[in-house]
Amino acid sequence: MAGIVTAQSTNPARSLFVFQLNSTSSDNSALPPMLPSRISRALISQYSTLCRCTLGQMSSIQRSQIIRAPSEEPINGIKSVFLAGTTTAVDNVDWREKLSASLFEHPITIFNPNRPDWDSTWREDITFAPYREQVLWELDKQAKADLVVVYFHPATVAPISLLEFGLSAQIPGKVVAIAPEGYSKRGNVQIVCQKFGIEFLDNIDKLHEIIIHKLSLNR
Repeated sequence: MAGIVTAQSTNPARSLFVFQLNSTSSDNSALPPMLPSRISRALISQYSTLCRCTLGQMSSIQRSQIIRAPSEEPINGIKSVFLAGTTTAVDNVDWREKLSASLFEHPITIFNPNRPDWDSTWREDITFAPYREQVLWELDKQAKADLVVVYFHPATVAPISLLEFGLSAQIPGKVVAIAPEGYSKRGNVQIVCQKFGIEFLDNIDKLHEIIIHKLSLNR
């Protein structure tokens, strides 16, 4: 890809000097043989390096980033979403993995609290380090996320999901709730959504489109 270098003299009467620079080239062979005396090849070389770095950074955020618990890697997405809700394996396909795959081509950071190394024997106790780390990670990432998606699967009561839902319910535009028919607390979730203007869905079929719309990822 070619970059454009523009140089302007301190004298306003002089015209702009513009030429194309091949940002993938490591030498100066593509440079014009004659350059204005005020523009050094060293400066052009530095600009070329800057172009390559900038283009690399741009390309790195053109795809989604998935941060799984308990990772603390830096966020590089333009927007972020926290996938709260059922973590129990109740379907053949993990809803978080399917949703994340559908968002692959968008510059979004996805916080996924579900971790494959989770051990069911871990004590749910404040003094148990791995458990405490997980809970604090979830609280921190939910607070940082631009959007929180909470999926209440009918096969579970999901008390922690209800807690997560309540933490962000009064923040305008922060939450999308999904509670299909059959979820035992569906009525409660619907009433909260109605009171605080939260988007409510009966299923996750259109969740991908809702996330893109709410985070303005198509603009």
